[in-house]
Amino acid sequence: MRKMKLVAMDVDGTLMGKNKILTKRTKDTLTEAAAKGIHLVVASGRALQAVPEELIQIPGMEYVITSNGSSVFRLSDRKRIYGRDMTPEQIRKLLEFYEDYDCPMEAFICGVPYTSKTYFDHPENFGAGPLSVKYVRTTRHPVPDMRSFVKKHENEIEGINFIVHDMEVKAAMRRQLETFEGLYVTSSVPRYIEISHGSVCKRSALMWLAGELNILQEEIAAFGDGENDLEMIQYAGFGVAMGNAVESLKQAADHVAPPCEEDGVACVLEQFL
Repeated sequence: MRKMKLVAMDVDGTLMGKNKILTKRTKDTLTEAAAKGIHLVVASGRALQAVPEELIQIPGMEYVITSNGSSVFRLSDRKRIYGRDMTPEQIRKLLEFYEDYDCPMEAFICGVPYTSKTYFDHPENFGAGPLSVKYVRTTRHPVPDMRSFVKKHENEIEGINFIVHDMEVKAAMRRQLETFEGLYVTSSVPRYIEISHGSVCKRSALMWLAGELNILQEEIAAFGDGENDLEMIQYAGFGVAMGNAVESLKQAADHVAPPCEEDGVACVLEQFL
């Protein structure tokens, strides 16, 4: 059995399923892994303030990669120890692009997620189910005018999200965004287009953290289920796609775990402990 020194794990669809619950088995397995000296890292598209506190409070959980790799936070003091924000020029170009669309926008600033007040007030009008409505209401800060807000904070934005319920509109928006030089464009859930600086993704943040901890690539395991996990899964010495993962991730992974709803992360990690 290979020796693992660091485990990086996505949140939604990987550690937590549709019910947004962290099971006792998964929590106990992660606690045991940390007790045996394995570095535990959450790697999410979420902003820090939107990462479930029960994950952060797991004994031995040390770092969180957020905003699809735009930031790394040390959990002992919630300090941002790595970051690559979008440039003011990129933000201005996105705002110009956004003028042609009428959809909610989100912005992440130093771990805090902000969203359009129209979305915060009625997420269900934009395709959110009951659990997603609760998630939006408990993690987002509503802003009446996101365009003005983003322009004002153009020097400190980790990432921008567009929430697009119409899949045809989303596809058209994404095709256009992918022609913009210097942007990383991905999607962790169907309704989201997630944008950050082109030099970052979960892999780039994980590579930086591994270097800081003197951990080799082959000593890293990574778990994910979505498109935004692809680069991280390809980089890790042992890349694991969940059974519920998108097909492209399964094809790229070294191993396919049971689905998230069947404690897939715990099933695999238990073999290393």
